[in-house]
Amino acid sequence: MKLVFERSTPMHGTKYLPETDVPKANLPEKHLRQSNLNLPELAEPDLCRHYKCLSNEVFGLSDGFYPLGSCTMKHNPRLHERLAGLPGFTNIHPLQPEDTVKGCVEVLDTIDDLLCEITAMDACTFQPA
Repeated sequence: MKLVFERSTPMHGTKYLPETDVPKANLPEKHLRQSNLNLPELAEPDLCRHYKCLSNEVFGLSDGFYPLGSCTMKHNPRLHERLAGLPGFTNIHPLQPEDTVKGCVEVLDTIDDLLCEITAMDACTFQPA
């Protein structure tokens, strides 16, 4: 499958927006772009075809049998949102003093210990991917 840049044809874009009537800002020279943007030039139907081809590459639940935990992936986020919304977890600021969130810290420490024990790893993190 071709990349969107490989599908690009110079001067082959779609312009729906009129020229701007907003005056240009006078920016210092050091903040001005030194070269033109390297954007693909495609007509709208070509761009739609490209995204349709991309979507055909992805297997979805409506495309056939998907045995790898799809129910869990739908259910767990809802459950996690309920748990995260419990009193004691809401309105906590990351820089809040630790002694004001002892219960939350205890839960996180317990989960950390359990996950390390289950996975036989030395440590884990709760940082988002």
